[in-house]
Amino acid sequence: MNKGFYRFYKKEKWMNRNIEVEDSLYSELKNISENELDASINKLIDACVENLEIKNDTIVYYKKPKDELTIARSIRLRESMWNKLDSLKKEYDISLYKLINMAIKYTLDNN
Repeated sequence: MNKGFYRFYKKEKWMNRNIEVEDSLYSELKNISENELDASINKLIDACVENLEIKNDTIVYYKKPKDELTIARSIRLRESMWNKLDSLKKEYDISLYKLINMAIKYTLDNN
């Protein structure tokens, strides 16, 4: 493969699931998608999940802001990212909803 294509992923199946995403987090991703990066919101969420790391079995929870709305959205991620989330869900007994919101929050806070 040509070195000029290093930033692209190999072909992989993308899968949809309905997941509740906190509205403020989704709004930040929407702003980034519309104004900063050439990436869809789904691709940004996929990158957030890929970026999610649990080190030394330590999970950093954050408290959802009071009166924060969560809206069920159809999320499209690469199959490998859904597999990663499913594995983390089983290992740490955390819902997919919480894992995805944690991944988004972690990535937004660390950029």
